[in-house]
Amino acid sequence: MRKSRLSAALVVAGVLALCQLALAAEFTAEFIETRGGMTSKGKVYVKGGNMRRETTQGKHKRITIHRADKKVTWILDPAQKTYMEMRGRRSDRPPGGRMGHAPRKDLGTRKLVGKEKVNGYLCDKYAFVYKDKTMDTQYQWVSPKLKFTIKLEHKTPKFSMLVEYTKIKEGKVPASMFELPKGYKKVSMPERIPLRR
Repeated sequence: MRKSRLSAALVVAGVLALCQLALAAEFTAEFIETRGGMTSKGKVYVKGGNMRRETTQGKHKRITIHRADKKVTWILDPAQKTYMEMRGRRSDRPPGGRMGHAPRKDLGTRKLVGKEKVNGYLCDKYAFVYKDKTMDTQYQWVSPKLKFTIKLEHKTPKFSMLVEYTKIKEGKVPASMFELPKGYKKVSMPERIPLRR
């Protein structure tokens, strides 16, 4: 039960963080993400509905490319030169959350609670209040200019998560950033990806 609640929390986190991506501006940024005491950092490239995230955790690097125009998500392992592919319904939920969907109303309610400046951008601050009171409230800062969530925070007595985008640079992003690199081999997608503790 605890794992299913945590899984639902991560799904909603991704929903809230990425729900405006289909309309997002064109930019690059750095990000830091802390979940349950584990920290990863990296770079993100956004061009309309397409997004590329390069994540580093320790010595491990992973690249996730979401192509809204092709309804596909690729998860690349540069060390092994392999990639996994999700299409159709599964591609709407790459690691980190679903793309292009409104927050799940069955899990709680979302409301505007104010405006704050985050990393140079005036943001609308939203609260997502879970129906499950043990999950508490999640906060999301959305830049109307970028049409993108640039900060997300969620804390409960047993779980915490913070995602923040910094060093945001608006401008053209090459289309090649959203293509599969040459020489990568496709591998099967596992049916279930275990949650990290």
